[in-house]
Amino acid sequence: MKMMKTVLITSTVLMSTPLWAQTGTATPSSTASANQSAPYGDNPNIFKVLGHKAQQKVQNTAEKVDTAAQKGIAKVKPKVENAWEETKDFATEKSAIAKEKSQHAAATVNQKLNDTKDHIIGSPNDQPAPIISHPLSESSTNN
Repeated sequence: MKMMKTVLITSTVLMSTPLWAQTGTATPSSTASANQSAPYGDNPNIFKVLGHKAQQKVQNTAEKVDTAAQKGIAKVKPKVENAWEETKDFATEKSAIAKEKSQHAAATVNQKLNDTKDHIIGSPNDQPAPIISHPLSESSTNN
């Protein structure tokens, strides 16, 4: 957090420095421009130097983070894709098993329902019970 505040304050100061700078029209010599080793000039303001170095550090850090993130993604991506495919296969198998079991359960329930109905009401395919009539004076247990 302190680094972020420092970079923010430094960049703000660096951006506002040209407003206070004197704009003179001095002609630089050709040897001075040829030997310009730093991108911020021969006699730079300390804030320009700090700002430039902070900018380089931030860019280098961002590049390192990007490289590390790309390596991490490259390592994790095959594992994630493999896990996703295994999950889809597992889900497909389980749904097929669940469908089979639900169909079997439905068939079993229908069979039990029909059996119960046949026991209570009687099957429509059965012959009706014969009606045997005897005179009231005869015993029904003699037959």
